[in-house]
Amino acid sequence: MRIEAVTFDLWDTLVHTRNYAEFRLPELTKILRERGLSLTDEEILEAYRAGFNYSMSTIPVEGYRHIETHEIIDKVLEKIGFTSEETRNKLIQVYEEAILCDPPKLKEGVFEAMDYVKDRYRVGLVSVTGVSPGRFVREILKEYGVLDYFDVLTFSDEVKLVKPNPRLFTTCLDELGVEPCNSVHVGDSFKSDIVGAIDAGMRTIWVKTREQVMKPGYKPDAVINSLLEFPDALRVLE
Repeated sequence: MRIEAVTFDLWDTLVHTRNYAEFRLPELTKILRERGLSLTDEEILEAYRAGFNYSMSTIPVEGYRHIETHEIIDKVLEKIGFTSEETRNKLIQVYEEAILCDPPKLKEGVFEAMDYVKDRYRVGLVSVTGVSPGRFVREILKEYGVLDYFDVLTFSDEVKLVKPNPRLFTTCLDELGVEPCNSVHVGDSFKSDIVGAIDAGMRTIWVKTREQVMKPGYKPDAVINSLLEFPDALRVLE
């Protein structure tokens, strides 16, 4: 089957993974104490973790449904026994805008990879956004000069599904107008990117940035250590 489209993962494939607790946690602490809540640092940390623990435990149980930011905030407030619509809305804003405080940096080889696929294939992005909405990711990619390489951007907060649910991948392919058998997905997570894309009927290139458990019965079509190796790997599949 000839290749008509290439889709890319975002986190730790195109940009470095970034933990924004250093921005969210201090703001959470500040806001709660401004509300007059006498909470220790440990109690606030436990509440902060409770929100993300809820997300991680719920996602696989509910068919890899995208967990909304407000659901995470609700668990934080529930943990400390506090209810306030104003506080809830403020924390949603804090959590979602944290990515803008220090945007994730592009990984080596991004422009080489993008230049290779440009004008050769339809190009898509398939990203799990968590609490960093696609609307902000678009702004960051535009600032980096990467946005225009993509024909379609598919974000979990907009589709309401996360990897490895194959429907997140097929949603992108449907918009690209390409059948899964004529497409290749490029990503770093074996569980999320490789398993999900194979289940969607795609070929895969695994950007192996760390050791991971490989699910039996799933094998990527190519394995690379850096996007600098991507053009050569794709040529082999062509």
